[in-house]
Amino acid sequence: MAYRLQSLHALMEAHPDRAEPLRRHVEALELSIESQPAFCLQNVRTLFEAAHATIAPQLGVNFGRNDGFPGRMKGVIAALDFSVANHPEAEKINTHVKELTQAIEDMAVALAKLSNIPNLRHGGALDWGTLERQHALMLGGLCDTLVSFLFDVAWRRPAAQSTAPAPSQYEDFAAFNAALDDDYGDIEIAGSVFQSSKVLYLLDNTQYEAARLEWEVERPAVEADHGAAA
Repeated sequence: MAYRLQSLHALMEAHPDRAEPLRRHVEALELSIESQPAFCLQNVRTLFEAAHATIAPQLGVNFGRNDGFPGRMKGVIAALDFSVANHPEAEKINTHVKELTQAIEDMAVALAKLSNIPNLRHGGALDWGTLERQHALMLGGLCDTLVSFLFDVAWRRPAAQSTAPAPSQYEDFAAFNAALDDDYGDIEIAGSVFQSSKVLYLLDNTQYEAARLEWEVERPAVEADHGAAA
C-alpha cells in the first residue's frame, strides 16, 4: 500500500479551491518516502517553503532579504491567530498555543541545519551515505502534521490587512531569473524557445517563490565563496 500523507490530503479536500496546487508537492513527498528517501528532505523543505510563501502575503508578513528558513517560519507563526472564537479568554488561548508552537520554530532550526549537511539535500560524494526510509517516514509525518496545521489555521481566518507594496512581478527578480536560466537553459517546444525561469513563474508560482526564497538565503554564502576563490 502506497504511503499517504493523511493530514495534507484532508487539507486539500477541505480547501479544494486553494489547496489543489499543493497536490504535486504532496505526491512528490509521498513518492520519496515510499521509494526515494534520499530526496525526502528536499521535498519536505520545499513544502514548508511553499507554505511560508503562500501564507505570508495573506497574513501581511513581509520577509526580509536575509530572513532564513527559521526566520520565515517564526514570522508566519507570530502572525497566525490561534484563538478560539466566542470564548471569553480567546487571547489567553492564543498566547498559550503560540507558546506550544515554539517547538515548530525549534524544528525549523534543526531542519535548516540538517539541510545544510552535504548529501542530505544537495552536494556530497556519490559514495556517501544519505537518509533512509526510517528518516523519510519521520520527516514526512512531521511535515504532514505541521504544514497542514499552518495552512488550515491560516485559511480559516480572514486575510489580514496588509501594508505590503503591490505584489511583485517576474521582472522584479532579474538576478534570480538569470540564475535559473543559467542552471536550466532555455526550453524549446515545437520550434518556440522559452526561458526556464518564466515557465516556472507562470506554471508553478508556488515552487518559483520557494526556490527564490532559498536562493536569496544561500546567495550571500555563494558570493563569499566566489570572492575567496578570486
